[in-house]
Amino acid sequence: MRKRSAFIFLLLFLHFSIKSQVNTGDSLALVDFYNSTNGIGWKKNTNWLKSRVSEWFGVSVTGTRVTQLSLINNQLDGMLPPSLGNLTAITGIFLSNNNIGGNIPVSLGNIPNLYYLYLSNNRIEGNIPNELGNATNLSEVHLNHNKLTGPIPESLRRLTRLSELMLDHNQLTGSISGGLGDIQVKILNFSYNQLSGTIPDRLARIRNLTELRLNNNQLTGEIPAGLAPVVCHLFDLSSNQLTGSIPSDLSVNSSLVHVNLSNNALTGEIPSSLGNMPGLQSLELDSNQLTGSIPSSFNKLNRLVRLNLMNNQLSGSIPDGLCSLSDLEFLQLTNNQFTFDGMECVGQKDNTSLFANYTYQDQKTLTLNHTNSELSVTAGGTLANNTYYFYKDSVLVETLKGDSALPVWEGGKYWVEVTNDKADKLTLYSNSIDVSSNIILPLQWLGFTAVDCSGNACLQWETENEQNTSHFEIEKSTDGNNFTKIGTQASYNSPGRHSYNTTDRTPVAGSNFYRIKQVDADGTYTYSNIASIRIKATGMLTIVPNPANNFIMLRGISKARNVSIYNTAGQLLNQWNNVNGNQQLNITNLQQGIYIIKVLQNNEETTHKLVKQ
Repeated sequence: MRKRSAFIFLLLFLHFSIKSQVNTGDSLALVDFYNSTNGIGWKKNTNWLKSRVSEWFGVSVTGTRVTQLSLINNQLDGMLPPSLGNLTAITGIFLSNNNIGGNIPVSLGNIPNLYYLYLSNNRIEGNIPNELGNATNLSEVHLNHNKLTGPIPESLRRLTRLSELMLDHNQLTGSISGGLGDIQVKILNFSYNQLSGTIPDRLARIRNLTELRLNNNQLTGEIPAGLAPVVCHLFDLSSNQLTGSIPSDLSVNSSLVHVNLSNNALTGEIPSSLGNMPGLQSLELDSNQLTGSIPSSFNKLNRLVRLNLMNNQLSGSIPDGLCSLSDLEFLQLTNNQFTFDGMECVGQKDNTSLFANYTYQDQKTLTLNHTNSELSVTAGGTLANNTYYFYKDSVLVETLKGDSALPVWEGGKYWVEVTNDKADKLTLYSNSIDVSSNIILPLQWLGFTAVDCSGNACLQWETENEQNTSHFEIEKSTDGNNFTKIGTQASYNSPGRHSYNTTDRTPVAGSNFYRIKQVDADGTYTYSNIASIRIKATGMLTIVPNPANNFIMLRGISKARNVSIYNTAGQLLNQWNNVNGNQQLNITNLQQGIYIIKVLQNNEETTHKLVKQ
């Protein structure tokens, strides 16, 4: 039987040798390859074993030698025969995206002019043969997405013409040899293996390195100095066990586009020098142990599309202008130690931009303070945008808008939840504190009202149980957020119920907000609730411009007998008589802020609000 098979094979060999006019060894190697990879089951096997070798699908012939074998994604199934190494004139083997198993033939190292070896996306197993380092003309080696095991051979350092070395998505183990720093490769991809040990310092000797991917391994130690500056486009060391800080020389290479150091154990602060990378489009630093704030220099990263800082311990304010970067579409800040400081801009862009995908949940646990029978908490952001929910024994007892302080009337376990109108994805929570049930309140507020009294604001409040009370301070605001003291009134400082009243004769046209500050003899204080009224403007008189810088004018009237400017505390600052319409009134001496303007005309006085810029 064996003699018969050998005889048939010899006939076939003679038939193809004559018909193909191709080197006999090349012809035999291709026939062996066809049989070893189930050629009859290939997706396309046009002319194989039927005509000249030069006409076989995927085979290139120069003269009498086979110079290229290209059968990518062609349903090859089987193993590569050792005889493949007999194709000693071949320059390119392209067999990616098939179902080839077995080992890489050692004989491939005998091919002197092999430039391209593409075996990716198969099921090849075993070690990368040391002999592969003998094929010193290799330029591109793609062995990725297989089942290769063992170490990366030291012999690959001899491939000095190598420009692409793709070994990713295998099961390679051991350390990375420092000798690989001798190859001037452009793309080095060892990602998704089981490599361990430290990153060799000698890799920094590689020049013109476009992409370095060592991610998803088990590498330890610090990132070597000088490594990042030699990478021109992509630098990915993510998902390892790297420690130490982010190297300060990362920003030396201004051409870097993608940097990924996520999912390691890096510590320290983010270097502000990273803001000096004009070409940076993505920066992934998430899932480390970074502290400090986001550098304000990030505002200069005008090409940045993706910034991932989640799962760290970053704090401080979000830099002004970060969320205004025009290309920034992905911003991940979740699970850090931020408050609402700077976060309102982030939330506003996330809600208004069609392209923005921002996440910023799970931030700092706020500190709930208990001082002088009052609970207070600081959440950052604009106070008027914040809503504070006070809980006692897990039951909501008070909701405050624009005010973060709450007098406590009884003991229990308290905690606070805070939301913000603009940063609506973030809810901040405080710690819980136990307040003693033996609370002695120096004063109890019974009510506070403000009403319009012929264009003035009439204020009235009632208290009970005044003890050690010194006086009351009347405070006023035109925006419900920033209050100014406008008066003081002594207290009765005695048991029983007491009523107080006062009048603000300089309210602005529009909304006016008031609150009463009760001050004890020892300097401690509590606040009443905020009361507001709206004063209607009379006539057609308007102040322009408003806001103003250097001057104002009266519009809508021909002449005013008197124009007076007061601060919000009611102090007269400027006054003009016999003012004509459109006459410029100089206000350059005023500081920035809010002022009250009173205009007297036809024996009638009107009140207006002015914003000085």
